[in-house]
Amino acid sequence: MSINDVTGPFGAPVPEGEVSQQLRADELNLLDATAVAVSSVAPAYSIASTMTAVFVIAGIGLAAPSVLLISFVPVMFIALSYFHLNRRNPNCGASYSWLSQIVSPGVGWVNGWIQVWTSVLFCTTAPLLAGGYTLQFLHTAFNAVSASSVNNPKDVAVVAALWLFVVVAICVYGIRWTTNAQWVMVIIEYIAVVGFSIGGIIKVLVSHPVHSLNFSIAWLNPTHIHGYAALASGLALGVFFFWGWDTAMNLNEESKDSTKIPGRAGLISMWLLLFVFVLNFVAAQMLLGSHAVANQGPEVLFYFGQQFAGKWASYVMIFAVLSSTVATTQTTVLPAARITYSMARDGVFPKLFGTVHEKYKTPALGTVIVGLLSMFGILLTTFSSSSASVFNNLVANIGVLVAFYYGLTGLACAWAFRKTIGQGFRNNLTMVYLPFIGGVTLLYVCYQVMVSGGSTAIPDMVVLGSGIPIYLLMKLRIGKRTPFFTQRIVSYDTVDAAD
Repeated sequence: MSINDVTGPFGAPVPEGEVSQQLRADELNLLDATAVAVSSVAPAYSIASTMTAVFVIAGIGLAAPSVLLISFVPVMFIALSYFHLNRRNPNCGASYSWLSQIVSPGVGWVNGWIQVWTSVLFCTTAPLLAGGYTLQFLHTAFNAVSASSVNNPKDVAVVAALWLFVVVAICVYGIRWTTNAQWVMVIIEYIAVVGFSIGGIIKVLVSHPVHSLNFSIAWLNPTHIHGYAALASGLALGVFFFWGWDTAMNLNEESKDSTKIPGRAGLISMWLLLFVFVLNFVAAQMLLGSHAVANQGPEVLFYFGQQFAGKWASYVMIFAVLSSTVATTQTTVLPAARITYSMARDGVFPKLFGTVHEKYKTPALGTVIVGLLSMFGILLTTFSSSSASVFNNLVANIGVLVAFYYGLTGLACAWAFRKTIGQGFRNNLTMVYLPFIGGVTLLYVCYQVMVSGGSTAIPDMVVLGSGIPIYLLMKLRIGKRTPFFTQRIVSYDTVDAAD
């Protein structure tokens, strides 16, 4: 292979000694990428951790399914943005790379920083939920651990750390192993959630259990959400529900037909997820009634399974949520490691993040560091009540961080393709108008939630603002040693990705 066979992110040839630092290409097909995208969103985990919050915290009640519908719209517009931008630049840094080239290097870098820290924060809390569900499953199904162990934060943290170790090890070992693991967990999760949801609806229609409700079309009507604050809070939670499908774009350099398959996987996964979420919300409200949904918290799916078919079904739901939580932890480590790999490859992040394992062809060191940061977060939240409070506020509003970087990407897509206006309404609709609407909507949600959130929104503001001084300091120190800071800002004047 000559040095001209591979080019770097700014178009310069990659030296022969660095060619081996590439990720394993042509590994994932459309089904693989879709499985990863769907698994990244983790319907069972999202429902278990957030359904009650949508129902109660946002003050929305039985209109909760409508939150999913209205949240789907702007996020789907962002998925279109990712689809079109990935066609032009299939870089595993995804929106970090796109914003750096389309808007400015600074905006792109800060956007990448926010994404990485959002992933680390999530990977601190998700393993803890997996740890709790593991102990609960062992206790209720096999009586292998005591009830006190289930509620012991230290025991939960130990199991959480073990799960995080397993997840990181699989991610390091290779993208094929990671994808195969995702396939197993997706199948378990979807059979349980979809099957039990349909069964719950049938049970209500046939036997009308106590406290059950008949379906009402009003549940799907967003006009029943009263007030902008409630709508914004609901949208932030809804955005969190759909967060994760963009992992497919972070795996574009490891996918077949990298300009098309990742984007298609993201779009397909959005429709699949909408169906699963709405189906389960409707089924839960019909079978359990409003009072039970509002009071179950993270055990809502466990209780749903129990009310549907007894203890065995509740065990299946526990296992489904556990599988889903482990899956989404794994697919949150993946994009963080690849974004930092892309940043290191550009010379604007520590070099060790750009190291690719010679045998496994994964950003192994970066993956391990992301895992260690998350492990440190688990220790902090377990042994420090003040740290746990900060993390809880961050996770409660994590949809704000997601809405921010999704929103920026939508606006960047509209700006990048602005010169194509007039080359066909359909192209303009999906490349400019809808991404712009999606971007503005999500940035407004971000603003509204932070304004109304008071002190609870401060941790999110810190994460959003923390990247700016670090970027400026880094630019001052290494600005002359990398072309990243002086790269040419691009825009696209044709709709054809081949140009």
